[in-house]
Amino acid sequence: MGNALRLLPTAPQPVNSVSALAAPVLATLWGDRMPFEDAGTRSHPMLNTSELYARICVRDPYFALREVTEMGPGEVLARVPVEQEPGAEASPINAAEVGRHLAILGSCAASLVNPKDGQHYYLARRARLERLHHGPQGRFDEDLWGLAQARFTDKRSALAHMVLASPDGLPLFSLEVDYNVLSAQAFLRLFQGARLEMRREPRAERAPRGAMPGDFAAMRQNPHRLPLALRDHVRDGECLKAQLGPVNADHCKGHFALHPVLPVAVVMSGLSGLAGTLLRQLLGNEQARYLVTRGEVRAESLAFAGETVTFGAHRHGVEGSDHRFYCWASVGERLIGVMDLTLTPLE
Repeated sequence: MGNALRLLPTAPQPVNSVSALAAPVLATLWGDRMPFEDAGTRSHPMLNTSELYARICVRDPYFALREVTEMGPGEVLARVPVEQEPGAEASPINAAEVGRHLAILGSCAASLVNPKDGQHYYLARRARLERLHHGPQGRFDEDLWGLAQARFTDKRSALAHMVLASPDGLPLFSLEVDYNVLSAQAFLRLFQGARLEMRREPRAERAPRGAMPGDFAAMRQNPHRLPLALRDHVRDGECLKAQLGPVNADHCKGHFALHPVLPVAVVMSGLSGLAGTLLRQLLGNEQARYLVTRGEVRAESLAFAGETVTFGAHRHGVEGSDHRFYCWASVGERLIGVMDLTLTPLE
């Protein structure tokens, strides 16, 4: 990894400490040093991807982190790819994809300090995301950096704090996630009704004998590179609703083997995109771009393959240039999750 993590001396940095940029808890964890500064100065063990799959029960293509490296007890660093176009968001990566990658990284960190051996499922139940960069930023040519530190708060709960940074180490987003931690046995007992036969082995590099090239290409497709395709949009004043579904197993690829569950970050991706669509409509400008300033998420239950999910977004306030939205997702009367989201349109 060499000196790739060290701040380039020629890159102008308006702020050089985490404490000046992020929530106070991040300053407590990492102090005034940039969390990426000393990563290349000493040897750190790189974690085997197959071992991580077994620990956290999430695998590719939903798991896309690279070079996950153990920096200390409950602390991991990784290269973070940008798989989706940011779209209308004026950031190097859209906020929902930040949530996806960092929540997985946090579960990797938590798995290293789990007092119990064996497979565990790390189900995000609450999360808080904050934007740390100022003003619009374009995409980078290199992977981003993600750092996570986690600890167990009781035998079935873990808390993780994450920072996402540019290739030069400038913090872009912070994320805090609270997980329910279930053993594989407990998860199977609770969700045996959602069992569906799915591929558990790593994807083959070659097509199976007799398979058509187009079929193999479809099998290899990564659905998480694309935003959710919501349908049946209905606008009522400052509220917009849409639907997804029925959810198919492809929406859940890598999350989880044999039990396809729509990831919380994918649900929030749909909600964030819906709120952005509503913002553009309310502004009367379909080309408007904006920043996701902060988001607070609470997961109530899970959406499974075969179910139809209703998404909703309602603008409930405007403070200066910040537009606040209350968003929710449900299956029938069952609430899947809610999100308070603040979007800041560019002037």
